[in-house]
Amino acid sequence: MYENIILNLKKIICSILPIIILVLILSFIFKIDFNTVIRFLASSILVIIGLTLFTTGTDLSLNIIGEKISNSLIKKKNLFLILITCFFLGTFITMLEPEFLTVSDEAKGIPLIILLAFVSVGIGFFLMLAIYRILKKINFKYVLISGYLLIFLLLMLSSFDVIPFAFDMASVTTGAISAPFILALGVGFASKSRKQGSESLEFGILSICSIGPILMILLLGFLFHPNIVYDSDPILKKLNFFSTLWMNFYQVVFSISPLIILYLCFNHFQKKKNNREFKKIIIGILMVIIGITLFLTGGDVGYFKISYMLGTHLGNINHLLIIMIGGIFGYFIAKIEPSLKVLINYVDEVTNGGIKDNFLELCLCLGVSLSVILSLFRVLNGESVIEFLIPTYFLAILLAFFTPNNFLAIAFDASGVVAGNMSSNFLLPLLVGVAYNITNSYLKEAFGVLSLISIIPVIILEIIGLIYASEEKVLNSNILDDSIVYYR
Repeated sequence: MYENIILNLKKIICSILPIIILVLILSFIFKIDFNTVIRFLASSILVIIGLTLFTTGTDLSLNIIGEKISNSLIKKKNLFLILITCFFLGTFITMLEPEFLTVSDEAKGIPLIILLAFVSVGIGFFLMLAIYRILKKINFKYVLISGYLLIFLLLMLSSFDVIPFAFDMASVTTGAISAPFILALGVGFASKSRKQGSESLEFGILSICSIGPILMILLLGFLFHPNIVYDSDPILKKLNFFSTLWMNFYQVVFSISPLIILYLCFNHFQKKKNNREFKKIIIGILMVIIGITLFLTGGDVGYFKISYMLGTHLGNINHLLIIMIGGIFGYFIAKIEPSLKVLINYVDEVTNGGIKDNFLELCLCLGVSLSVILSLFRVLNGESVIEFLIPTYFLAILLAFFTPNNFLAIAFDASGVVAGNMSSNFLLPLLVGVAYNITNSYLKEAFGVLSLISIIPVIILEIIGLIYASEEKVLNSNILDDSIVYYR
């Protein structure tokens, strides 16, 4: 365990150090006040410690809990019990997800309890559907394309103001607590269902879950006709460290409590109890709770304000330079998204190194970087987010028809984890700050960045999947030709 902690610590320091250096350089150039810089540095230490504990703790607890629960449910051989348990798990985990409230306050006119209930039930239902797909070995493309065709049908009838909010909500509802558990749940079910040589059923579960919030918000738009208000208060207000720490701790404990209760119930009814494993899981859960609390607190307290302030200064300089700096920030912020690290580790493990973790991380980070570049270009030129959002999603669905299932499932799973807490805490306020100098509706224009971050990496991975598939065909053709020649 200690070796894993040290290894994770080294990786995270290497990932976050470029952000710290760039922020310090820009803070010196733009003369950002000293107290804000100190808060950022202190928060960076919290982020490093928190992310290290979270990453290590996830391997010790959430991953094992998810796989054990799924294995226990499979042994019951009761499809109804499996599906109803998954439905309630997805619903309650989402309802208590700390990142949910980051975006939920934007919708004025939809009661929070109704918004919470609709989105949570949406994820619960689509988690149930994702597990059913795994158990029945249904082609991932059928489920994904059907879901997004339904989304596009509703988009044609929806108000333009609701659309970015719907996609932003989808990007934060599979957060730091829920994403690792849902992935582990999928791995547990798929390990009993997948045949050798078939597609990796483990992947695609997050992407199917993300369809739920989009559909539910679009439906709520018809029912309530909400006024989407993009509020600057969370960005501008100075947060107290101890109150923020306690609030995040409270939310994280409540968020993870359904998993702990369910695991304790399953462990209680086990005939053969492994006390050593039980202690290991409890230690892992404590590490996850402390880690994600420190991580969220660091992002809330130190990253929001300095990012916004840098954005307001960047908005006054050369546009090309703004876009370059934003792209650099996007690349390195993606490297410290907690759920992204979990997904990358799973892909490397399930594919037995067939898809290298470094290569996948590079693709996803470049995707986030390109998303920020497009968002800045859009804001600086006064373009609507809808003009970028609908074509990119349409392209992603079009490519889905031709992309190999494994690449496609991993690509769309990535869409649920790349636009996480660090994107909300750093990239979003950065865009708000830049847009402040450009347009009067700066908040509305900036908030679409999360939507683009959740789809551009998908397109990049789909293109790589198409290249891989074409090369594989050429390779198989060459092997066939050689064998014929040799036989003759």
